Amino acid sequence: MSILSVDFGSVNTRAVLIDIVDGTYQLVARAQTRTTDGFPVNDLTVGLDRVLRELGDTTGRTLTGPDGKVMTPERPDRSGVDIFTATASIGRPLRAVIVGLMPQFSVMSAIRAATGTYIQVTETIHLDDQRTEQERFNTIILNYPDLIIIAGGTEKGAKSAVMELVELVRLAVSLTDASRRPSVIFAGNTELESAILTAFEGITPVLIAQNVRPSLNEEALKAAQNQLAQAFDLYKEKRSTDFAAITAMSKNGVLPTAQSYNTVVTYLTQTRKHNVLALDIGSAASVLAAGIQGNVETAIRTELGLGHNALTLLKTVGLEAIRRWLPFQISDLELTNYAANKLLRPATIPTTLRETYLEHALLRAAIVALLNAARPTWKHPQTDKFELLIAAGAALTGVGNAGYTALLILDTLRPTGVTQLYSDPFGLIAALGSIAAVQPEAVVHLLETDNLEYLGTSFNLSGIPRLDKPALKVKITLENGDSVEQTVMGGHLFVYQLPIGQKAQVQVNNVARGGSLGGKRRIRQTVIGGRLIFDARGEPSALSLEQRFTQMPMWIAEATGDPVLPLDPRWLEVVDEDEDPFPMPLGNKPAKADHRRLFGRSRPTAPTTSTTPTAPAKAGRDELDDLRDATLS
Repeated sequence: MSILSVDFGSVNTRAVLIDIVDGTYQLVARAQTRTTDGFPVNDLTVGLDRVLRELGDTTGRTLTGPDGKVMTPERPDRSGVDIFTATASIGRPLRAVIVGLMPQFSVMSAIRAATGTYIQVTETIHLDDQRTEQERFNTIILNYPDLIIIAGGTEKGAKSAVMELVELVRLAVSLTDASRRPSVIFAGNTELESAILTAFEGITPVLIAQNVRPSLNEEALKAAQNQLAQAFDLYKEKRSTDFAAITAMSKNGVLPTAQSYNTVVTYLTQTRKHNVLALDIGSAASVLAAGIQGNVETAIRTELGLGHNALTLLKTVGLEAIRRWLPFQISDLELTNYAANKLLRPATIPTTLRETYLEHALLRAAIVALLNAARPTWKHPQTDKFELLIAAGAALTGVGNAGYTALLILDTLRPTGVTQLYSDPFGLIAALGSIAAVQPEAVVHLLETDNLEYLGTSFNLSGIPRLDKPALKVKITLENGDSVEQTVMGGHLFVYQLPIGQKAQVQVNNVARGGSLGGKRRIRQTVIGGRLIFDARGEPSALSLEQRFTQMPMWIAEATGDPVLPLDPRWLEVVDEDEDPFPMPLGNKPAKADHRRLFGRSRPTAPTTSTTPTAPAKAGRDELDDLRDATLS
């Protein structure tokens, strides 16, 4: 059975083709092109057609019919596919108002359910909010929600109080212009379901989910999250004829990409009995899914992005949060200009060494902010022990070197003890989430084979070891009896490339005062192939500017195996806030030759292809349109 899955991102549209090879589902091919729902194309299906044509050219299969639609099921001549699914993270998030009885129970559970999709909770209404009926009514009307989530009442619990709030919502929705009425999701006392449907009949669509708070001590979010995904699809279909056409072709509509991360992390944490964390820092939004002791929490921050939301990221985390990851002085003007240029041209990539440090300072700050925001929502927030980390999204997987991707993960997530590092360079996670509902067997096969890129195993020293003093003693014993011994100094990384498929016994002893290896003084573990990373740097973001100036280039060289790229000493000079001494190139300005190859390249591990973009990346936000107008005027 063949499966085609397409993910529509703010910048890129990715497609993967999956088919049965030798009795198991395997990734056959993938393609990528620019998303085309923004200026000047303004038609999402153009990008879809491009990526499917490229995929067809690679595989020799015809995927679309004369009408431009994906052909399903697969024909005897191998044209078309049996299943077509779609996911999206594109466009602004749904604005939602949450209505419930008690803020610490039903309202909080509804908020937690909403974190699993692209929703911006603009207001909450509950019995303890000290507002009058008129004020609550105005709150709904003036927030212009795309979605209203109603929760409250445990099973066989409160009814009349819930229906009073429902009547308030019904009145507000009925008085809203029919073209922009919000959908309603009810996730409260199930005994009220028929009354809810009757209340909104003929007014607006209502989706019914299992009670998010069946009892005071019980929480059930999965059904509500599924209905939120359907509300996302309804919203996209209603607002865009392009999405309506794609929804009609897809097996289960257009699902939010973030839901895929929840699905994949749930599978991995339950089958491998590990704590698993996956994250994706996108152009407009960022996603983090954490599986801890069998519980999975997904957090989405729609204001943290490296392209469309670069300026919003800057405002959210603050300039100093960016500076702590830079090895040079920088003015507020230069930093703001760089973020503004990213907003104007989200698809641009760094072309100079200085730009690369700036780009990854924004990336690191976004990851830290996302992690800090997500941690309080975890049922076990005290844990910092993840045995498996997965990096996804072009910002992390497209840096040109797998060792550098691993370095970015270690810098920001700061795992302890022994951790396996993976990346998703082919956008497979987005596909797996949408496929899981229609062909779960394919998801199992793909995750149990080498379809996620293995970056290596890291051995991480916590604490702050003294610089250039012995911190770790490492002994690697190979299958043939040969051994490698290395003393790793504080403030440094040691990377050993173990041949793929070869086993080795690794013994690590902590000799740094006050440090630990996941709470242990020594670790002995058998590993199989790949990159072994021994990290004795302590806390990278705690260094002074002068320390970062000398150590960050060294870390990159140690992680990638490339020569050290020294920084210009003038970059340490205090800059004048009224001037921009290091202006960023805008779009087409050529880069210096010695900066074209910054950190090498990583070899692809699956068949890949890409298309050449003929249109700029998606705009999709009002502030981007304003900035473009100001630039052109």
